[in-house]
Amino acid sequence: MDQSRPLERITGQLHKSIGATLAGFLILGTALITGCQKSLENPPMGAACLPGNPDAKQCRKVSITNNPPYPEAQSPQLTVIALDPAFEAIVGRTPNLVPLATGFGFLEGPVFIKDKDGSGGILFVTDQIHNSIYAMRWKGLINGQITPASWDAPQLFRNPSGVADGQTPDLQGNLLTAETTGRRVSITRSITANLSSPDPQAPTLVGSYQGKRLNSPNDLVVKADGSVWFTDPSYGSLQFPPQPAELPNNVYRFDPRTKQLTVVEPNLVMPNGIAFGPKEKTLYIIDSGAIQGPRTYFPYLPHRIYAYDVSADGKSINNKRLLANVAPGFPDGMRLDEKGNIYVGTLEGIHVLNPQGKLIGKFLMAKQTANLSFGGANNDILFIGSSDTLWAVKLKARGLVPLRTLADNP
Repeated sequence: MDQSRPLERITGQLHKSIGATLAGFLILGTALITGCQKSLENPPMGAACLPGNPDAKQCRKVSITNNPPYPEAQSPQLTVIALDPAFEAIVGRTPNLVPLATGFGFLEGPVFIKDKDGSGGILFVTDQIHNSIYAMRWKGLINGQITPASWDAPQLFRNPSGVADGQTPDLQGNLLTAETTGRRVSITRSITANLSSPDPQAPTLVGSYQGKRLNSPNDLVVKADGSVWFTDPSYGSLQFPPQPAELPNNVYRFDPRTKQLTVVEPNLVMPNGIAFGPKEKTLYIIDSGAIQGPRTYFPYLPHRIYAYDVSADGKSINNKRLLANVAPGFPDGMRLDEKGNIYVGTLEGIHVLNPQGKLIGKFLMAKQTANLSFGGANNDILFIGSSDTLWAVKLKARGLVPLRTLADNP
């Protein structure tokens, strides 16, 4: 069997008819005529969405399309490529990627926290372009399938959000958020309050080290002992020049009980995604140093995933080793399944690596894909944030990290 064959090989359909060609010219003409008006209707983006900007409130007025039609250029299905039989066992014979909502700026930080009854939950995602966090009610599979009845339309959860990036629940089911311009890790305990209004701002869990503000926390994970491990690159100072980096680009461990913050890895160029392996014996950290700011790429700088051994006391790491170079582009966020396979966001979609770092398969998404998360009642739904669109696919694998229950169940 040719192991490099795609499970679903999709090619775009060429419009060859005269009618289609005329339709294309009409659409182009309409865009040219209304271009100025459209640009005024669109909400501001980036730095214009930061507090203090007179138009910042307009960043709340993003038009999100729930249950969008499948992208015509990708119909009937995005390409899923198996490079190893192990990947076929993960996705099955007919994987079905479902677009849940579109119209966001740039999605990051998906995280699922289940309801107390376990049947559904809330998926939180961050929109960095519009400085927002959104919440989407997940109601579950219908006859074993993802259908339009499986979820409710996303709603604005928090704005401003400190240009929120990665997110994870703590052991109690509170929402932890790494904030780029907030320069902190925040903790949202009152889910209900923000579902009622996007105004409430979460308190700070940790925001400084040795008297200096953090650079721009990027991603985070909570260990079974309750400690919070997070990466702190200086992307904030590159994207928002008035925000100078005061510290090296460290990876930290924070103990919420003692309030002690310690550096566990000081030697990466741009630490990014972070995740523990099975039984928390291994820590994986992404170094995305190849990207030094918007629209930059330096292939001679790291675009790697490193693996480390976790010490016996669970408080430090050692034995750094290269797990994989990821290309094209660079790796971003990552999650693991129960067997230790690593799912990582890349320029072309989701790459899936086995525990030895071998690439076993890909989900080729239409646009750059930054982050992903497992969720659903059985922890077997992979939620994918791909640029402006949120996707989901049911797998035959379950997420490694146990689901947490909402501390404040709305």
